[in-house]
Amino acid sequence: MGKIHLSYLVLLAIFIFAVFSGFIIHQASWFNADKHFSLLAESFVHNDLFLSPYNLPDGDYVDFYGKQYLFFGPLPSIILMPFVFIWGKNFPQITLSITSLVAVYLSIFLLCRKLQFTKIDAFWLATFFVFGTVLYFVGLVNISAYVVQVIGTAFVVLALLEYFTKRRWLVIGLLIAAAGATRITLFGMTVFFLSEIIRLRQKLHLRRSFFLLLIPIIFSISMLGLYNFRRFHSVFDTGYTYNVSVLNNNFLNNQEGFFSLKHIPANLYVLLFMPPEPVIKDGAEFVLKFPYLKANYFGMAIWFTSPLFLYLVKARKVPYTMPAIIGIIFLLIPSLIYFGIGISQFGYRYSLDFLPLLFLLLATSFKNGLPVFAKILITFGIIFDVFYMSNIWGTYPLLSFVDYLR
Repeated sequence: MGKIHLSYLVLLAIFIFAVFSGFIIHQASWFNADKHFSLLAESFVHNDLFLSPYNLPDGDYVDFYGKQYLFFGPLPSIILMPFVFIWGKNFPQITLSITSLVAVYLSIFLLCRKLQFTKIDAFWLATFFVFGTVLYFVGLVNISAYVVQVIGTAFVVLALLEYFTKRRWLVIGLLIAAAGATRITLFGMTVFFLSEIIRLRQKLHLRRSFFLLLIPIIFSISMLGLYNFRRFHSVFDTGYTYNVSVLNNNFLNNQEGFFSLKHIPANLYVLLFMPPEPVIKDGAEFVLKFPYLKANYFGMAIWFTSPLFLYLVKARKVPYTMPAIIGIIFLLIPSLIYFGIGISQFGYRYSLDFLPLLFLLLATSFKNGLPVFAKILITFGIIFDVFYMSNIWGTYPLLSFVDYLR
């Protein structure tokens, strides 16, 4: 594929990303008030760990002995501090999400090139990872719980890119430390890199590699523990069980435990089996009307949002296959036992925790490059996602796109 041809495709991708990103953000504009991280950044600027009682968000915060805190990782707010200092508390936190999407796209492209894919195939796979997975929706909707997921995913993808290129263990450790300080479950990625160090022990200085990888991660965990202790008098308490959004709304799931084995079947069902819902004609018992299907409010199986993952059945065994599988299991466990399956989500958004490793396994399916059918699946998946992703709020982007352009 010539450089000119690829350049046109890249420009087309940028155009599509800009247009539809603007549209989805417009459709989800009722979330624009979410500014948890900007508010906490303002508190950090004033040497406080709690939110101002006059700027409280609508939910997703902790009320602990009369003070309000965030249970999310603090790193997004730390990053926002200079911007909030200059432009104030209303600086849009979604800027971090959009920047992360761009970083992920470029990183996946470079990672695929390192994995010996051609430029055009790397372009297709980067387009798939950003546009054809739940990452796209999570990155465009300004829900604070989503913001940490897309930022954390960016750090993980950057860590994988570093591993497959320069392999500087200290840099990898810093990136995983940052991911965990954004979304705590992402510390589980450490297992993949530890497994790889053990696998490569004959080629590495084992103790030095362990040391360089783990020092930033241990430091990050220690700082988070101190952060928790200063707020909740316990290094292990993130404050999540005090979430006012859960306690005030009496969600029945958490009555079975915030974390419990009882939640595994439901989470697995959403991840692997939950289909879209039918659109039934008004007044009919079961007659479908256009557009026939709608996104399920609780999510959909990964095969619907990202059909390219069907190619996992053709995945080849490579040296890092078992470390990747072990890493996926470690990253999946917290989501499987968590009571909050997810609502107002397109697909199963918790799959983002392990999606980069799943993508590594998927890439092994294309030994001789991307076949035509794989590109068809990518195209179909993106169209499906763009069409349905805002349907959880009762709209269909492609049907109302003309109204948006007016």
